[in-house]
Amino acid sequence: MAIPIAGTPTLRLRVDPPRSRLTLRVPLASEVEPPVNTLAHVAVEVRIDGNQRFLEISTTDERLVVDGHAMLMAVADRIQLDGIEPVEALEQTLATWETILASRVRLTLQAEVGLVGELLVLRAMLDTAAAGASAWRGGLSEEHDFGFADVDVEVKTTTSEQRRHWIHGLGQLVPTGDSPLWLLSVQLTRAGEGDGHRLPELIDDLRTRVSGADRAILDQSVAAAGWSDDQRDLVTDRWRLRTPPVAFHVADDFPRLTPDLLAAASIDVAPLRQVTYEVELTGRPASSDPPATVATIIKDLGKAFDD
Repeated sequence: MAIPIAGTPTLRLRVDPPRSRLTLRVPLASEVEPPVNTLAHVAVEVRIDGNQRFLEISTTDERLVVDGHAMLMAVADRIQLDGIEPVEALEQTLATWETILASRVRLTLQAEVGLVGELLVLRAMLDTAAAGASAWRGGLSEEHDFGFADVDVEVKTTTSEQRRHWIHGLGQLVPTGDSPLWLLSVQLTRAGEGDGHRLPELIDDLRTRVSGADRAILDQSVAAAGWSDDQRDLVTDRWRLRTPPVAFHVADDFPRLTPDLLAAASIDVAPLRQVTYEVELTGRPASSDPPATVATIIKDLGKAFDD
C-alpha cells in the first residue's frame, strides 16, 4: 500500500505489512549519488521508474515500524517543508537521531576501581586532617596522585587477590624534585548488598565534607578522571577494602622502569611511545618508617580490619 504525502515534491510512503517494512520514496536528481549507509536496519537504494530516479529509504526490522515511521516522516518534512535535498535531508535526520539516541558512556571498570581507591585515600586524608583536598591531583595529569608537604604518593588499586599493579609510563614511578615517592597499594573486592561503597555514593559523601575551593577541586578532579553525574545509575558495583593498604618507598630497590634505569642499560628510550607494565608486589614487605602523612592514612583505612 502506497500512501501519498501531501506537499512538494510528491513523496510516497509504502507500507508492506507482511515484511513489517516501511519505505519512503523520494525523487532523486540524475547527478546525485546516494549516501553511504552504515545502519544495520535501514536500507538506502536508488530505483528507476520510467525516466525518473528515486531514492528509497526503508526500515528492515519489524521493531522499527513505529519509530521508523517517525524517522521517515522527519526526512519527508525536511524535504518538503525545509526545501532540503533528499540526500542531505536523510543525512541530517540520521545524524540528529544518532545524537539524541547516543549511548551514555560510563567509566571503564579499571577507571572506576582506580577512582574508588583514590577517593578512599582522600576520605581518610580529610577525616584525619592530614591534608586538604588540594593535595589530591586526581585526573589532572600531574606526576603523582597526591602531593603532601612531606611526600608524594602514587595510589595503585587492584581487584586481584594478588597485589599486582599496572604502571603507566616510564615517569609514573619517578620522584618529583626532592620529594620522596611512596606507592600506596590498595586491594578492593566487590561488597555485598548494602555494604561497601558505590562510586557515586562515595563522591556524594566527599562533597558533603568539603566546600568552596576544595569542593571545586573535588568536582574538577573527578570530572578529569572521567566521572559525570549522569552515570550514577550505570555504576552499580559496591566496593570494600580486601586487605589493609600497604605502602612502599619507591627507592633504588623498588621494581620499576624509569628513563634513567633504561639509559644506564644503554637502552634508547626516545623511540618508546607508550610503556605499560605490571608490578608484582605480593608478599613484598611494606617499607618501614613511612612519612607521617602516609602512616596516618594507612592507619585510618586499616581501622576496618582492627576487630
